[in-house]
Amino acid sequence: MISGIGEGALLALLREQKIVTDLGNTVLRALPSGYSCRFWELRSKSRIFIIKEFFANVINDPLYAVSPEVEVAALSRLNGVGLAPELAGSMISPDGNPMVIYTYVPAKAVEIDVKEAAQLLGSLAGQDVSNCVLKKVPSGAFSVLRHADGILARITNNRRAENLRKLRPQDNDFPDDGPGVAALVHRTLCLGTLLSTNAGPRLIDWQYAGIGDPAEDLACFLSPGLLSLYGLRPLPAYMEERFIRFYPDSEVLERFKRERMAYHWRIAAYCLFRQEMFRRTHPPASRAYGRALEEEIDLLLRLRTRS
Repeated sequence: MISGIGEGALLALLREQKIVTDLGNTVLRALPSGYSCRFWELRSKSRIFIIKEFFANVINDPLYAVSPEVEVAALSRLNGVGLAPELAGSMISPDGNPMVIYTYVPAKAVEIDVKEAAQLLGSLAGQDVSNCVLKKVPSGAFSVLRHADGILARITNNRRAENLRKLRPQDNDFPDDGPGVAALVHRTLCLGTLLSTNAGPRLIDWQYAGIGDPAEDLACFLSPGLLSLYGLRPLPAYMEERFIRFYPDSEVLERFKRERMAYHWRIAAYCLFRQEMFRRTHPPASRAYGRALEEEIDLLLRLRTRS
């Protein structure tokens, strides 16, 4: 259910939950909604609060299952380490929908350099995940390809799915060295999920996080399809080269270079799945995923010519 909560009721709820105690000189405004969340921004003199309300009955997604509990767990885990905004609280809306609130001090300049992003990703990959409650996600080329096969299997009697299968990387394209180290992975990390704050760039949208291979986050960051879904253009070659040059973990980087085709092919399969899923119920979303699919296929073809 999409919430019908008004601004006055939302402010009262924030005060009641003691998430924001002083509402003087604050401005609340609605932000554009996503496919699975509704957003508000509450701005005070010194800081910003982002309120995310998760829609109920979100579909069982084969790649990015929406979980407010995962976002709360990830933000709690990263509290104080300089990778994510501060978790201000979580609660249930009057309509029964989960809500997550995070806060940060805004930066004067909003532009984030890919060098900063590379260093941030390296720091994320180095986080201790012992006793972490987040679930493991498929990692390593073979598991990722099998996962993508399962996504495409949901699309029946579809010529585009058959054509995409022809672009599938072969198992023997990859060394049989198994998955990489287990690390905290964001899984939709790109310039669209980086937030400029007074303390430096921070990662948002943690509702898909898990324990996996950091190579996945590198593939996501360089994915033109994901950037397209955030309304951003693909990174030009010089920015991709700069990002790779400043990524600090050479082992993860080498594994990413060997296995990135598998991750990009899975993103393409997912975009086709979403395009078909939304074709009748949400045509604008279907078209957005169609454009993302085209971007990802173009990248796959370019990567194939390089190898």
